[in-house]
Amino acid sequence: MQFKNLSYWHSNTEPLSIPLTYIPKKIDVAIVGGGYTGLATALHLLRAGKSVVLFDAMKLGDGASGKNGGMVGPSLHKLGLEGLTRAYGKQKAINILQEGLNAIKYFQDFIKLEKIECDFKMTGRFRGITNQVALDSVLRDSERLSILKGFKFEELKNSDIQSEIGSNLYHGGIVYHQDGGLHPQKLVASLTEKIISLGATIHQNTLVGDIIKTPAGFQVQTNKGSLIAGDVVIASNGYTKKFSNKKLPYFYKRLIPLTSAMIATEKLPRETIDRLFPKKRMHGGNHRLVQYYRASPDNKRVLFGARGPDTRDRSLQNGKILKKHLCKIFPELKNVNIDYSWCGKVAYTFDHTPHLGKQDGLYYAIGYCGSGVTRSIYMARQLSRRILGKGNHYTAFDDLPFRKKFFYSGTPWFMPTIIKWHSFLDRIDGN
Repeated sequence: MQFKNLSYWHSNTEPLSIPLTYIPKKIDVAIVGGGYTGLATALHLLRAGKSVVLFDAMKLGDGASGKNGGMVGPSLHKLGLEGLTRAYGKQKAINILQEGLNAIKYFQDFIKLEKIECDFKMTGRFRGITNQVALDSVLRDSERLSILKGFKFEELKNSDIQSEIGSNLYHGGIVYHQDGGLHPQKLVASLTEKIISLGATIHQNTLVGDIIKTPAGFQVQTNKGSLIAGDVVIASNGYTKKFSNKKLPYFYKRLIPLTSAMIATEKLPRETIDRLFPKKRMHGGNHRLVQYYRASPDNKRVLFGARGPDTRDRSLQNGKILKKHLCKIFPELKNVNIDYSWCGKVAYTFDHTPHLGKQDGLYYAIGYCGSGVTRSIYMARQLSRRILGKGNHYTAFDDLPFRKKFFYSGTPWFMPTIIKWHSFLDRIDGN
């Protein structure tokens, strides 16, 4: 298998043009992390008249924001209504789930208002289910979620599956109508252009070290110099421990960085894409090891993503594994070449819930649990309102405890075992 260790999304977009500047001596707000959260937070703060400097340890778009599957949706909670009700009570559970629908509504308005060109389409999402027991469970969960404002779903019988996907793997399925797709790196590029035009200072390939509270604000030390910031935002998500040099223990001890891997096939005939994805929806299944797939925005390739087998970013090994998963869904792609294989880090939390707030004077919005496109843009608005002290900045996540585990230090040593176990259970279930 000969393929490029490169994100497909980066292969068809121009490199970002970011002016080279010095680190200022003083700034209103310093943002650590240049993904969607950092970029969108900067946008709101700049429009409110704040001066902003944004630091990223890599190039913008080299993290999860520029390399994800390009899928958007309400990001409903893994525990579902029943699990959340047991944990927090019914009304709080409803509020948490409703927040996901609020986020996708805001996201659609944001893309339209900002006139962002990122191949965004609300296509809906098809979730294939491999057996009747699992289908009954998903249907029950979906019925319970009908209590949420704006939630819509549609059951598909076995006889209807071919109208949604050119695969014989699934016994039945569900279509969710609040989902869509986009080009993630184009979203990064558009947000970057906007904040540069508003006067943001961006420093790529810059490691942030100590952040020290002083009478004048926070002294933010980097490998390229230091500055004084009135406020600091931590928006580093899945890369928090990797690049913080153990300087942000409160955050990385509460985040579980997981490898999310993707592949893109070679260009395929249009009739093949039309057969595999008749309605050009986003797609997923009922696998314990999360899998997601779609046609590329130009309808020329199949894009497929899943959890990496361990915590390392190994595109060659991941590409081979993902090709096997892809061919189980679409056997006709067995002899199709893979052109691109890439991976990145997402961040989970121990309660499967994103968190935003303020800790030791530092603002943060992190822990999107693999569903960060809409959540991050929405949370950035709410966080910026909190920083500015203007507007309704409430979210249902505000008063949730941000828990850690006593044995955990930010490196998910236990994940390979969990991944192997889930993979074993998937094989038993025929997934």
